[in-house]
Amino acid sequence: MEGWKDGRRYKDINFHDKNVSVIGLARSGVALAKLLDDLGARVLVSDLKKEDELRRSLAELQGRDIQYVLGGHHERCIEKADLIVVSPAVPLDIPLLKAAKALGIPIVGELEIAYRLCKAPIVAVTGTKGKSTTTTLIGDILGKARGSVLERGEGKLSYNNVYVAGNIGIALSLKIQEITSEDIVVAEVSSFQLEGTEQFHPIVSVILNISKDHLDRHKTMERYVEAKKRIFLNQTEKDYIVLNADDALVKSFANETAAKPIFFSRKQSGKQLETEIADFTGTYIERDYIVAKVDGDIIPICHISDIKLLGEHNLENVLAASAVGIIFVCSKAIHRRQLYEHSVIRDAISAFHGLEHALQFVGELNGVTFINDSKATNVDSVRVALESLDNDIILIMGGYDKGNDYSPLVEFVKAKVKLLILLGEHTAKIRDAFGEHTNTYAASTMCEAVFSAYSQAEKGDYVLLSPANASFDMFTDYRERGNAFREAVKQLADVHQ
Repeated sequence: MEGWKDGRRYKDINFHDKNVSVIGLARSGVALAKLLDDLGARVLVSDLKKEDELRRSLAELQGRDIQYVLGGHHERCIEKADLIVVSPAVPLDIPLLKAAKALGIPIVGELEIAYRLCKAPIVAVTGTKGKSTTTTLIGDILGKARGSVLERGEGKLSYNNVYVAGNIGIALSLKIQEITSEDIVVAEVSSFQLEGTEQFHPIVSVILNISKDHLDRHKTMERYVEAKKRIFLNQTEKDYIVLNADDALVKSFANETAAKPIFFSRKQSGKQLETEIADFTGTYIERDYIVAKVDGDIIPICHISDIKLLGEHNLENVLAASAVGIIFVCSKAIHRRQLYEHSVIRDAISAFHGLEHALQFVGELNGVTFINDSKATNVDSVRVALESLDNDIILIMGGYDKGNDYSPLVEFVKAKVKLLILLGEHTAKIRDAFGEHTNTYAASTMCEAVFSAYSQAEKGDYVLLSPANASFDMFTDYRERGNAFREAVKQLADVHQ
């Protein structure tokens, strides 16, 4: 496909009459197929699932002149392809894509196409955990900061509308045609999405943390880290990168990028940060306030009590979002003087009550509190959830295992978990890890898990869904799993009213 190999970014890519194969018909695959069809491409979509498993996705594409190869990836997908676009869930090393690469067919991910077509600048957020919360809060802050001016080198940037999209559940491709050059995008980006990028270039990148995850896909920690680092690969000295100063690996990326580093820290004082980091700019906690240091000015952002989210990990998410906020709001001294008294950052933080399925309060029944943490698809997220709750916990775990090592949870389980309910495909491995430290019970449905948890709970206990695993064994995604938990709690409440 002429133009795709020469390394330039196109403001207007001409897809008219080009043969484009979309591999993977998940949420982003559907959005891509719609977008490419609207732009005049001849679209072919392929998925491993069969037609009866894809009814919802196919219904969204009904009436469009799109070809389908379902139930497996066939050579037909690449026979006439000018370009192949891969959905995030599809590994880049499958045989079909290896064959396409050998033929010289360009292969990119959904995020790359969305970026090349996006007229607005992008703030991109990645990390092993906390991405969705931080992305959403940044969107809220930038929404309230509308009208601020961001200085980029010799140029300036202002914006009208804020679009929040990406891995958060709304594919960026779905919004591309309505986004203008007068807007700004806040995108959650995963390692799967970043793997398929070439020219992706956010004006602000955010890396929250990196811990072991997705090794079933990336195979090694080194490859996982390299995928994450692609977020800043094309950034320049006009851009910004927000880094976690408490994560040694993430902190070190400041030495690998041309972008200006802005740091955040939950654990270190301002004096420590100034000692360790030359020309420190960023956010940290001082005397129960989140504060920012910008060009020598110390600016209070908000009091810790303004934060409505559970858990110390959410302090890190707020600190990261605040760091992005000061990039936009603190461009001029007048903004700094007025920042606390009329703080759009503080206003956004105090109004933010968190995301669905992330340590979400579902309800209370006779003194037993139900918490939906379905988004906790890795061990570290479960650790954070257990740290965040004070009383005894009945924990529901299980699902599709991605190569988890459960040993970091042993001490928390011993100290806090009075009953472990196993739900999902790979429960034997979890039972082996924790069986000698707490009582276990196997449930076959979410309703059985919730009802059994309540039957063993006492006043003051928590029933926590924090699976540490993907949901693909029983549910479409973590949202469906979390909704099933909420529905089960509702049914339980109806029974006990």
